[in-house]
Amino acid sequence: MKDYRLAYYLNREASLSLARLDDLPVFSEKDNQLPEYPLYKYSDTHQRTHYYLIGNNHPITKMVPAYKQADYLLMLRGSFEEVRINTLTQSTRKINGVQLVFNIDLSKLKNLEGIMSDLELHLLGR
Repeated sequence: MKDYRLAYYLNREASLSLARLDDLPVFSEKDNQLPEYPLYKYSDTHQRTHYYLIGNNHPITKMVPAYKQADYLLMLRGSFEEVRINTLTQSTRKINGVQLVFNIDLSKLKNLEGIMSDLELHLLGR
């Protein structure tokens, strides 16, 4: 599924308002390159929460190699109640074309700190 279609369906099914931003450059230590990945963002100012839909695929590498089967990552930032996460997971599973939805074990993400730094720098540069 194309990133814009997934964003559209997430907006519709999960009551989000993801908007397309410039592609996110993430440094790849393995390839010593700076591939770019599709990026969408929604901020709920009342709840002080942020949602980031990021593509995981690039022709030269995966942003998160530990999860090669994942085409997209939906990163949540802020304080989320378990009910909201479960609702979001169920809404995503209802989208036709989504084959698998799972929570990521953050301890398996070796490059999480680098991704978050690249994301913050990218958002500051806007």
